[in-house]
Amino acid sequence: MKIYLIRHSESIDDIEDCYGGIADFDLTENGKNKVKDYKSKIENYGIQKFYTSPYKRAYQTAQILNENINAELEIVENIRELNQYGIMSGVNKERAKEIFSYVLKKEEYKNFGYYTGNTFLGGEDIKEFDDRIKNAINYIVKSSKDFNCIAIVTHGGVYRSIFKNILNIDKKIVGIEDLGTTVLEYNNNQFTVININGVELEK
Repeated sequence: MKIYLIRHSESIDDIEDCYGGIADFDLTENGKNKVKDYKSKIENYGIQKFYTSPYKRAYQTAQILNENINAELEIVENIRELNQYGIMSGVNKERAKEIFSYVLKKEEYKNFGYYTGNTFLGGEDIKEFDDRIKNAINYIVKSSKDFNCIAIVTHGGVYRSIFKNILNIDKKIVGIEDLGTTVLEYNNNQFTVININGVELEK
């Protein structure tokens, strides 16, 4: 089975410079247009089912990609984004520096993010996040045993967890473009990376 792992397109938090995470932002108009351009490339890939995060930026991406394909589309709760920003989710980054200055000065919150193993106050435990991503991917592949090709539309944090813990890629992801896509082959309980596009790994 072929799997297209796709990061969502540009969302409002990107242009308003807000912390995303669990904050549920819509796609921007530019983001929607990017998906419309991209969907023409994937319409002949033979995708039989889309699995998507429940968050708007991922779900809207999946909906647009599926407009002409008309495949089954399923929301999978557990491929939602990592809650790494906690109480700062949805807040403009400059504003957050002001209103959370006291907490940001605490040693435990001076460095946080997926690869640090630490999230901000009110955030999600990284191990629990990794566990739910593993469970979600296991659910998806088991549910897709009758398909030859599927797509998973999700987020940067989920991408990082999949690369590290499922694909066993030891390099950290430095950045992921809008609609960054990794093509995988899944056979006999094994994942093989076919192609990585729009994903920057550390040198």
